[in-house]
Amino acid sequence: MDFDLEELTPETPVGVRCQVKVSELKPTQNAAGFDEVNDKIARYSAKSKDDLKDYLFVHTVPVVIGNGGNFYLTDHHHLANALWKTAEGKNEAGIDTKNARVAVSVQHNIAPLKGYHFWKAMHEARLVYLFDNYGGGPIRPKDLCPHIKDLANDPYRSLAWEVRTRYGYGKSPHAFAEFLWADFFRIRIIIDNWILKDKIRGSDILIGKLPEDQKKDVIDEAMHLARSPEAAGMPGYLGVG
Repeated sequence: MDFDLEELTPETPVGVRCQVKVSELKPTQNAAGFDEVNDKIARYSAKSKDDLKDYLFVHTVPVVIGNGGNFYLTDHHHLANALWKTAEGKNEAGIDTKNARVAVSVQHNIAPLKGYHFWKAMHEARLVYLFDNYGGGPIRPKDLCPHIKDLANDPYRSLAWEVRTRYGYGKSPHAFAEFLWADFFRIRIIIDNWILKDKIRGSDILIGKLPEDQKKDVIDEAMHLARSPEAAGMPGYLGVG
């Protein structure tokens, strides 16, 4: 896939729009909600090459160039992960993992900064989320996934997505807002009692695969919490419903 844009390089200046292979992007978080990822895979796989190209051209991915010239994805991890997984399977656009690309915009170019100095700058700019898919952390920067395909499932991040799509809270520019909502739900809701019975790990759970009655109960409870005074101060809070 080619967007007729210049290829991203370590020398690309801030604000320039270009393209890069998904395989070259390094994550700045370790988790994603796989329910949201699967929803995107289904939609991407059904798009023609032109439709997928148009979609990705509009949904530009922000990147930071740093740590010796690497390309760090600072948003749209779900898009990139879903696109990679789409490319791994059958899809109408005919893309594969060798030619899967995204359109990107350079947010910062701090290529000379390396190691501690790079990660300190990223942390201060709130461009890295150093927590795992269970909400544990902070983890070390070197423990971040090396490749976008390696993101792990956080079912509470999926729950946060389910609630937002039902207008339980609004989209917010706050950094990692949906992970904050994921942690808000994580300490208040048990998604599946099989976890308590040691028969399944939390990372294996997909909200969409739960029995319909249990799925409804979980989402209804999360919706109620999101519109309760308990959530006041959360990013995108819409008030008591």
